[in-house]
Amino acid sequence: MSKVRIPNIEHLLRPRSAPAKISREAVAYHEAGHVLVCYHYSRDVLQATVAEQDVTAEPSHVHFEPNHALASLMQRPGNPSRLWPEALEQTLSTVRILFGGPAAQALYQGVAFNQIDGGYDYQLAVRSLLSLERLRLQYEELADVDLSHKEASTLDGLAADANRVIQSPDNQLYLDRIALRLLVHNSLNGEEINDLLSGMKRHDRMRDIHRKLVLRRRPARDEH
Repeated sequence: MSKVRIPNIEHLLRPRSAPAKISREAVAYHEAGHVLVCYHYSRDVLQATVAEQDVTAEPSHVHFEPNHALASLMQRPGNPSRLWPEALEQTLSTVRILFGGPAAQALYQGVAFNQIDGGYDYQLAVRSLLSLERLRLQYEELADVDLSHKEASTLDGLAADANRVIQSPDNQLYLDRIALRLLVHNSLNGEEINDLLSGMKRHDRMRDIHRKLVLRRRPARDEH
């Protein structure tokens, strides 16, 4: 059995000390970043919440559509290879969504992405890829599938994808809309989020699928 190996992201994390206190505005942009990247990659956002300062009831969070293909894969289907491409794609999208929060917080605070302590988001990102790989190893049928989630550059690439969505000038208005509305109302449901993001350009998944099919069918060059 091959070893589960996913690169770590320690280079993205600041040394652990007492957590830095950040403003409620920065928290709102952090959560708005999750929302924006989630919407961009066509995952339904169910709810976004920014907690009131000095209130311990419910922490700030974004609740989004689960990875249905991964859930089906966990139920030991008869043909797991048919579910794998979607489970992989949605897991990669989940990691991008997790990176979207720190990326938006960095933009708001005017610092580099790698200066943001995204601790829990980064840990969940690594855990998502590890869980996918552990699940894959349970199936002999998945021995020869797309293993892009194991490549050494995967996490950096997914972080860069999220950062591009956040940094895009075309998306600034939408990021501001979500963050400012969260500051006023504390919580937004999926319908309200869809209304606020109506008109925002979304990721073309079919183009990615076509590109992967072309690359897989392209014959290898003979080297002389």
